[in-house]
Amino acid sequence: MRFFDNQPIRNKLFISHIVVMLLTSVLITVAVIQVHNHYFNTHMTENYKNIAGIYAERISLILEIGTLKDINKLKILENNEEFDNVKIFNQSDSLIKEFNRGNIPWEISKTLQKSESVFFKNDSLYVIEPIMYDNEYLGVIYLKISNKTQNLIENRFLVSIITVAALIVLVLIFVVIKLQKKLAGPIVKLTETIEDINQNQKYSTRLQIPKGNDEITTLYTQFDLMLDTINKRETERDIAKKNEQFTSEIFSQVNKSAFDAIIVADNQLKIKYFNTAAEKLSGYTFDEIKDTPFYNVFVPFNMRDGFKKEIEKFRASGSCAYTEKPFETLAVNKNNETFNAEISVTTFLYENGTGSAITIKDITERKKHEEELIAAKQKAEESDKLKSAFLANMSHEIRTPMNAIIGFSELLSKPGNFDKHKEKYLQIISSSGKSLLNLINDIIDISKIEAGQLKVKTQKILLNPVMTEIFMSQNQINDMTNKPFELRMKKAVDSEDFTIETDVFRLKQILNNLIGNAMKFIDRGYIEFGYKFNTPEQLLFYVKDTGVGMPADKLDLIFKRFGQIEQKDNKNQSGTGLGLTISKKLTELLGGEMWVESVEGEGSTFYFTLPYNPELNVADEYGASTTNGGPGTLEGKTILVAEDEDMNIIYMEEVLAETKANVLWARNGEEAVKIAKENSNIDLILMDIKMPVMDGYTATKKIREFNKEVIIIAQTAYALTGEKEKTIAAGCNYYITKPIEIKILMNTLSGFLNRKK
Repeated sequence: MRFFDNQPIRNKLFISHIVVMLLTSVLITVAVIQVHNHYFNTHMTENYKNIAGIYAERISLILEIGTLKDINKLKILENNEEFDNVKIFNQSDSLIKEFNRGNIPWEISKTLQKSESVFFKNDSLYVIEPIMYDNEYLGVIYLKISNKTQNLIENRFLVSIITVAALIVLVLIFVVIKLQKKLAGPIVKLTETIEDINQNQKYSTRLQIPKGNDEITTLYTQFDLMLDTINKRETERDIAKKNEQFTSEIFSQVNKSAFDAIIVADNQLKIKYFNTAAEKLSGYTFDEIKDTPFYNVFVPFNMRDGFKKEIEKFRASGSCAYTEKPFETLAVNKNNETFNAEISVTTFLYENGTGSAITIKDITERKKHEEELIAAKQKAEESDKLKSAFLANMSHEIRTPMNAIIGFSELLSKPGNFDKHKEKYLQIISSSGKSLLNLINDIIDISKIEAGQLKVKTQKILLNPVMTEIFMSQNQINDMTNKPFELRMKKAVDSEDFTIETDVFRLKQILNNLIGNAMKFIDRGYIEFGYKFNTPEQLLFYVKDTGVGMPADKLDLIFKRFGQIEQKDNKNQSGTGLGLTISKKLTELLGGEMWVESVEGEGSTFYFTLPYNPELNVADEYGASTTNGGPGTLEGKTILVAEDEDMNIIYMEEVLAETKANVLWARNGEEAVKIAKENSNIDLILMDIKMPVMDGYTATKKIREFNKEVIIIAQTAYALTGEKEKTIAAGCNYYITKPIEIKILMNTLSGFLNRKK
């Protein structure tokens, strides 16, 4: 069958027709032979029965009127080659004559039959014919017909049949060839045309349609129409291909130049495409995340479970919450850094499923701007609200002292018994005038600050006298309030000569504002103000009270303009609400910062810092600043001096002898480390920087490994920029430069050691 399947249709038709024709011929021949056999047998039996009857009639005459000798004269029986055997019996069943040709044995039973009979046995024809004369039985004749005779007749018939069949086959082959050419020719030609069209892509070829109205004509017509359709589609495809190529080039350029990340994912949300912007946004290359689920690349880990639930909806129905409209969420990049993103998901058919085109836009800056706009809007609304409240409050604050001033002035101008109250009225008028003046000053200050016109004038001042002045002034005010609270003051340095550089007027204004604010919100307990060293180059001022305190969500509000207006719930707490705002702005102008710590119901502490220049005093974080410190104050202290120069050692011995301090000596840094480790009671180390064996920097670092508390003061001949920072970084508390003046050395030692706890 494979051979047949591989044959062209022309051969298939020819083979099919030949096979059908041969089968038909064979069947016809077999049928003819079968018919022949039937009629042949019938013919044979009737023919030889007649012949046997003729011979029986002749023998009956001989037996009736002749002798047995006459029977021998029947040469016709003996010489007739059509018979193999002839047997003649008389009426007594005695064999009277026998002819046996070729010594063929007699096969018929000798049981005589008196009735005629014709039959075949073992393909041999036998005839039995009774010999009758005038209806009298005279005997019987047996004939066996020669097989050769039968075969000869049959062979002649078969040759005739085969000859006729062969002629029929030849005629049929001729007819088949003609029909095959007629039927298969157009199909073969169509096949060759199709092959040529496919090989050369000649879809514009037109077929020559054969005449007629049969299936072949229909096939040609339909194929010609199909070619026309294909040609049109090819033309459209070429146009579409060019357009697609053009669109693809544009799409490629757009994707490369797009600022937003564009990702294409299949129905499992596995990434199939990643543009340049997506690579930049995520930090991954396309090869790194190809076929990776989208949510493993962009969705933060703690958000993936919720995302996956929506994905299951997406897989089931092709849509979910994320496909309905653009949404904003947090996304993550390769470095696990989160950013605000706007994501749009568009679905489309993709490989027998639903795919997704995902656009991701980094909106971090936009969100920041939105938050800033919202904050600005809220601030503007709040400012507008506070301004309205401020104007109402200003009306009240101005009218209250003005009412007292005008009212009591009128009372003083009237004659009568007011003279005895004159002093009291004048005091009220003076106090109201001062309140009004403070109010006007606050308004002027805040206006100057907002306009950027408020200037500060820094100068060297003695800080402690200023602190004492503020304490006395506020104490007098406290006495007038009749509130049972205590005013306290603490200073980091006791010396009246402690010098800083700032604007003294603004410093007083800040502290008075903070103390005055504390007085408004306290009924009992204490108010404490003072300063201490925050760093070697910064002072930390504070005002602490045990008043009502503030909730945490109000702490930022109090420094805003008119912020106090929102907090006031006590009619006795008067004021513009500008004091804290002005104080914070003044602190910033002086180079510091201000903040507050508060617990509602327990009190508040306001802090502000100011820059400090240690060069104005021999001082450090312990507050060693004085020109009056005496050498006799170091008795009982242990000082280690690391110095390698003999002249310097002699000098230091003479100076330190008057202090009555216990002095230890080291010739190099290594010895200094060893002595410091063996003597844990050392209070201060004077560390020379340039020494043999081990320098002062290294020695200081090693000492700090086992002793964090001991005071180390570097003594160095270096005076370059950055030397101070270098010694502090090594672990020193302070440094002094050579040549060392006795006064500076003694003040430094006294300041550090007398403040050490």
